[in-house]
Amino acid sequence: MIELHTTATANGYKASIMLEECGLPYSVHDYDLMKGEHRTAGYLALNPVGRLPSIVDHDAGPEAPVFVYGTQAILLYLAEKTGLFMPAAPAARAAVYTWLGFISSDLAPAYSGQFVFGVLMQEKLPPVIDYYQRLVDRMLAALETQLARTTWLAGNSYSIADILAYPVAATSARRYPGDLAAYPYLARWAAMVGARPAVQRGMQVPR
Repeated sequence: MIELHTTATANGYKASIMLEECGLPYSVHDYDLMKGEHRTAGYLALNPVGRLPSIVDHDAGPEAPVFVYGTQAILLYLAEKTGLFMPAAPAARAAVYTWLGFISSDLAPAYSGQFVFGVLMQEKLPPVIDYYQRLVDRMLAALETQLARTTWLAGNSYSIADILAYPVAATSARRYPGDLAAYPYLARWAAMVGARPAVQRGMQVPR
């Protein structure tokens, strides 16, 4: 059994979608961020970073339990564990690694900055807000360009790159700029991913 420690955010959905896609049995530990449950002694003993999601794999053989924190690490770990959603050919794997890096290092920070400065902060700083909004536009344009060339994000096969990217398209990208009308290829891809039963189940975790 795998323990999933999560909350209802785009990052949390990435882990639950992967678990559903792999068909692995798992239990869910839901945390209320507003109540600071991710900063309790119990969770900090498990993950001193105090962030979500994370997993504990009790089915990892003699090394169990195995702890994994962070969406990219979780997806890579589960892909290696199951042999699913990660191509074997070097060039195809390199494409997956490239887009995993883009999502984690470029797309996610752009949206984080846009959300913090454009939504959370009471004091509005127009130059900073404009910077992050332009950065978000640039990242979405990169996705649109790629998906105009390929069926799935890293090529012709559905992979963990699609799983990592989809909750952003399904949540953050629909919050800003509001919809995907300006990005038809991104919208087509998002509809394809969103139609997968495992994705639909994963997007409902935690219930």
